[in-house]
Amino acid sequence: MLLVSRREIVERLRARSFLVSTGIYLLVSMAFVVVPHLSGSHKTVYGIGLSGPNASAVEQTVGRLAPTLGLNVRLQRLDGQDPTEAVRTKAVDVAVVDNQRLVSRGDVPDKLSVLVNTAVLQVRLGERLASAGISPADANSLLNPEPLTVDRVVAAKPVRESNKPLAFAGVLVIYLLLLTYGFTVANGVLEEKSSRVSEVLLGALRPAQLLGGKVVGIGVVAVAQLLLIGLPTGLVALSLGSLHIPSGTPLTLAAVVLWSILGYGLYSCIFAAAGAAASRPEDVGNATAPITILIALTYFAAIACTQEPDGGLARVVSFIPFMAPMTMLPRAAVGHVAAWEVPLSIALVLLTTLGTVRLGARISAGGIRRPGPRLKLREAWRAAAG
Repeated sequence: MLLVSRREIVERLRARSFLVSTGIYLLVSMAFVVVPHLSGSHKTVYGIGLSGPNASAVEQTVGRLAPTLGLNVRLQRLDGQDPTEAVRTKAVDVAVVDNQRLVSRGDVPDKLSVLVNTAVLQVRLGERLASAGISPADANSLLNPEPLTVDRVVAAKPVRESNKPLAFAGVLVIYLLLLTYGFTVANGVLEEKSSRVSEVLLGALRPAQLLGGKVVGIGVVAVAQLLLIGLPTGLVALSLGSLHIPSGTPLTLAAVVLWSILGYGLYSCIFAAAGAAASRPEDVGNATAPITILIALTYFAAIACTQEPDGGLARVVSFIPFMAPMTMLPRAAVGHVAAWEVPLSIALVLLTTLGTVRLGARISAGGIRRPGPRLKLREAWRAAAG
C-alpha cells in the first residue's frame, strides 16, 4: 500500500497538469485578496466636511457615533472653504453647513444620513440643555444614556457568529475537494484499467491494498496542493489586513481538516468504483453522476445548516454518514452541539468508510479484470469473485 501511494505521489507531483493547475488556483486566490485591497472596495471611508460655528461639537459627536454604526469616516474642517465646491471636487463626500444643510453630490447612503442627522440632533439638544441651565455632565448623561440591563429568563448561549464565514468557507473547501479529487481518483483508476497496469498489480496485491494506496497517494497530493495555495494566500491576506482571525478560528480550522480527511476517505472509494466500471473517459461523467448529485445536495444542506445550525434539518443530516462531513462542520462551528454528537457522527462516518473500502475495492477489482464496454456495478461485483 505504501509503494502504491508513493508511486501516485511521485507521478502526480511531477505532472505538468499539477503544476499548471496549482499556479492558476494560486493566482486566482491571490487576486481575490489583492484586487479588493488595491481598489479600496474592501473598506469604504466616507469623507465628511464640517463648516460653521459648531463644527467642533459636530466633529466630536460624529467621531463617537461612527463606530456604533460600523462606518469609517474621515472628518475635515472646511473653515474658509466653499462646502459646495469641496463636494463637487470630491474633497469630501458630504458637507454639514452650519448644522442646517447637508451638501452631497447625489443620494446620501442611509447609514451616513443617519450618522450625520443624529450627530446634528445631539449637538442641537446639547445647546438647548445648556441654555436651560443643565450642567454638561447631566446633559451628556441624557444624550448618551446607559443601555438597559437585560435579565435573561434562559441562560444565554455563547455568541459564535464570528465563525460563520469560516464555516461557510470550510464547507466550500470540502465540497470542491470531494469533487476535484474524487474525479481524479475515478480517472486514475480508469487510466490504469485502460493500460492494463492495474491488472498486473492485482497479481501481487490485494484489491484493498491497491485501492488504499491510490486513495492515500492522491489524498497527500490534494493536501500538498491546498497548502501551496492556502498558505501564501493567507499570509498575504494577513499582511494586507484583509483577514481577521476570530477567537474560534483554530478549532474551526482543525474541524475543517478533520472533516476534509473523513469526507475524502469516504467518497474516494466510491469514485474509484465508478471509475473502474467505466470503459472510456467519456463514461466517467455518467458513472459518477449519482455521486456528484449527492455531493451537491449535501452542499446545499450544509449551507442551510450554516444559517440554522440548531434546526431540525441540521440535526438529522449531520448524522447521515454521506452528509456528515459537510453538515456537522457548521453545526459544531456556529451552533451548539452536545458533547456526544461529534464523536458519534465521526464514528458513523468511519464505519461507513470501512464498508465503502471493501465495496469499492471489490468493484474496482472486478471492473479492472473485465475490460471492454461499461460495466454495471453488479457485473463488476460478480467479476471480482473470479
